[in-house]
Amino acid sequence: MTKKQRMRMKIKGFLSLLFLLALFIAVIILIYKLFSKLNPVKDVTVDDTGYTQLEGLPTQEEAEEEARKEELRAYEIIFEEKEEYPIDMILDTPNFVMFDANTKEILYSKNGNEKIYPASTTKIMTAALVMRYAAADTVFTAGDELDLVQAGSSLAGLTKGSQLDRDMILDALMIQSGNDASYTAAATVGRLIAGEGGEELSAKEAVKVFVDEMNRTAEEIGCKNTHFTCPDGFHDEDHYTTALDMLRITIYSERFPEIAASGAKIYREPTFLSGETVEWYNSNALLPEDNDYYYMYAKGLKTGMTNEAGYCVVATAKRFDHELIIVSMGAETQSIRWLNTIAMFDQGFVYVREHGGEE
Repeated sequence: MTKKQRMRMKIKGFLSLLFLLALFIAVIILIYKLFSKLNPVKDVTVDDTGYTQLEGLPTQEEAEEEARKEELRAYEIIFEEKEEYPIDMILDTPNFVMFDANTKEILYSKNGNEKIYPASTTKIMTAALVMRYAAADTVFTAGDELDLVQAGSSLAGLTKGSQLDRDMILDALMIQSGNDASYTAAATVGRLIAGEGGEELSAKEAVKVFVDEMNRTAEEIGCKNTHFTCPDGFHDEDHYTTALDMLRITIYSERFPEIAASGAKIYREPTFLSGETVEWYNSNALLPEDNDYYYMYAKGLKTGMTNEAGYCVVATAKRFDHELIIVSMGAETQSIRWLNTIAMFDQGFVYVREHGGEE
């Protein structure tokens, strides 16, 4: 290789090096320009004023419960006593209300806000709280709460250790009207309501939690003059309600269809989870076809009777695609209770038919 060729090679290598250096510098400049257009976040701040804490949102069940309570509270204008009602009748029963559940109209009211004793119609509220708080697989085990049942009570055949499922305890309340079932239900559900530590409550403490919830619920749904002292309705001077308040409680209970279904049963012969078999008969004379007071449109719901309360019934019937609810309190005899109820149902359905009801 000549001196001239070596010189060309050196020049060529130098030029190549300059080219690579220039290319490297160009790449650096390009990268710099790209990054200089970015705005890196050095301090992150979060403005949470526009957000709602998810923890504070109600569950679907809570939202539905509040919606139902709002609906009941909206009934207040309906429950205001008036001087006249669509139906005008003279009844022997001292406290009497009839309500059209479809049109949400009170068709008749007599002394609807007068203080009365509810007797075993109390169990409609007891049943509602059972359905509200006890899951379908809840086992109700009778215990020391049976010692709280008053002598002379109507009984469903429970003894300490008897175990019933929720469907059985509901029927024991609504069909047989068992005060033993009422206290077993109250003690079991009272412990559920109490939550953590509820299992440690004595029978008397658990029943008190339940009765407190009865009173709290009555207030929530708009009852004006109601106070409960027990879950069964056994007479107590401080255990009282009104016909209109009992109507409110009945409307509230209708959110649980199982209660109406239970109150429509005439007879059941259950075998408890603990093995005992008993028979229960419904005292609602409107339901059995072989009864003198059978009413073919009757559906339920609950009877009650004490010497102080008289003969009571919350009765439901359906015709012309309308459900009528009657609250009848304080009748002097069984005959007056049933005859007045039947007569009022007949008048109620005449009114419904004349105002657009259809078979």
